[in-house]
Amino acid sequence: MAAEGSNGFKKKLSNLHVNLLKTFCLRTFTLGALLFFHACLYANGKLSVPRPNIVLIIADDASWQHFGTYGAKALDTPNIDEMSELGLVFENAFASSPTCAPSRSAILTGRNSFELEDGMLLTGYLPKKFHTYPAILEKAGYKIGSTGKGWGPGGLYGRPKNPVGTPYTYLTQNFYKSEFYESPVAEINYAGNFNNFLFDRQENQPFAFWIGFQEPHTPYFKGFATHRQIKNSDIQVPSFYPETEATRSVIASYLAEIEHLDDQIGAVFEVLKNHNELDNTLIIFTSDNGMPFPRGKGNLYDHGLRMPLIAFWPKVITPQRRVDDLISLTDLAPTFLNVAGLKIPNQMSGKSLLDFFLTDESGKIRSTTRKIFAGTERHGKKSACKLWSIKNLLPDDAKCGNYPSRSIRSDEYLLIWNAIPDNYPIATDVKGGLIKKEIVRKNDNTNNFITINIEKRAEFELYHLVTDTYTVKNLSLNTAHGARFKEMKQELFDYLKERRDPRVMGNHTLWDLTPDFILHQGATDFIYSSKGQGGSIPKKRLLKMLETYYKEHDYDQKYITKVLDRLEKNMN
Repeated sequence: MAAEGSNGFKKKLSNLHVNLLKTFCLRTFTLGALLFFHACLYANGKLSVPRPNIVLIIADDASWQHFGTYGAKALDTPNIDEMSELGLVFENAFASSPTCAPSRSAILTGRNSFELEDGMLLTGYLPKKFHTYPAILEKAGYKIGSTGKGWGPGGLYGRPKNPVGTPYTYLTQNFYKSEFYESPVAEINYAGNFNNFLFDRQENQPFAFWIGFQEPHTPYFKGFATHRQIKNSDIQVPSFYPETEATRSVIASYLAEIEHLDDQIGAVFEVLKNHNELDNTLIIFTSDNGMPFPRGKGNLYDHGLRMPLIAFWPKVITPQRRVDDLISLTDLAPTFLNVAGLKIPNQMSGKSLLDFFLTDESGKIRSTTRKIFAGTERHGKKSACKLWSIKNLLPDDAKCGNYPSRSIRSDEYLLIWNAIPDNYPIATDVKGGLIKKEIVRKNDNTNNFITINIEKRAEFELYHLVTDTYTVKNLSLNTAHGARFKEMKQELFDYLKERRDPRVMGNHTLWDLTPDFILHQGATDFIYSSKGQGGSIPKKRLLKMLETYYKEHDYDQKYITKVLDRLEKNMN
């Protein structure tokens, strides 16, 4: 990777004409004029990479802190670290939702998760009225494909295939056959499937490929962290967890899977190099949501929303740069369309990152006033209530099924609105159980682990990120921060109304009419395949299957009719 990437940069840096044009643009034009000028460069054939290839590499449940380039000490991620050295690192990138399907919906459409109706729910569906960047690129002549985890889990109601592109999933490999009887990670040969995809395209046809890792998602394999030589003593435990060996062991297993992910990214770069496409490809690495533990995944705190985001584009991006601007992953879809020379649909709320690619600067590039918005409706299952009621931590009638929340984040402050504060927020990711057990075991009068992670939260939470990096001190009732609280609250609700969030527009019941992903009950091996998500099932048969499912589970007929009528309209 290093040799090929270095050669690409030498070619770029020696291209004085292009660099002079870029410098002239950046010093003379506004952002709007710059993007127009960029389009002209494409039209005149002066930009070094017209219609570049696009590869999106996305981890499953990885917070930004857990990569070497972001300061992690307990693991080695040499390929991602080298990618950052040769590219551009975004220090403050955030998902639109802290759970996988809604976050992936937002990445694909360039819209906030709360603008996507049923696309905001885990095991929901992404209505086909919302355009996706792969579909737009495909119409423009790009070859579209994917491997690993695509959009989901959810149903492909009204969509013939997964919106990330035609799946390439048939090549598998047990990467640890000599060490373990069973594979500790998914046996998807990500690089091998990507290689086959490249052979399937037409000569010189530009491509867009989605590589969806299933790591570091739970469950974890005992002994894998030891095999990867993860040292528990080097692990930094967030202050909202008890600092015990059991906690460190769980985090170590998570970090071991991130190391495996890094190995496979190195193989992906080798494939691009072997096809002589490395210099012609924009590669983005990120994650869909944060670590799968309490106060991470499913939560609007930084460990649930703050993502790694690295861009590599040898002929355009000046290396060894780090940007501090607040970035949303909704910015990716308009970016991909922009670099391909295509018009960005008005329905996209994200902003293209092209200006970051064209400049040679680091630090703050744009205005310091941008805010990042995010939201969640529900994640996890109502059974979480039963689990914690048995432990006498919650009353028997506790409500946990829904925990709709919205957030606004600036450089200094995070404000969260919990729309139903009477519910308990524990239905985030039940699989974080081992750390939850430690939270209960180590809770006493000297700490508040249960209060922070399990008990009810205030309707509004305000955190000063400069002095409270782990967001545990709610300042919403602190008079010293009263003016900032009022200002951010107003800005949050103004934005939600502007983007017509159903939660504030009096239409939040639409999420109660989202059909359960009935095929999610099947074998997990098929959840993310095109057929396994119902994309190829004829509409009449699919509606009949749903009706039968609801009747078998004693749903009211009026409710069934409303659900099926709404679904049918969205499928047409």
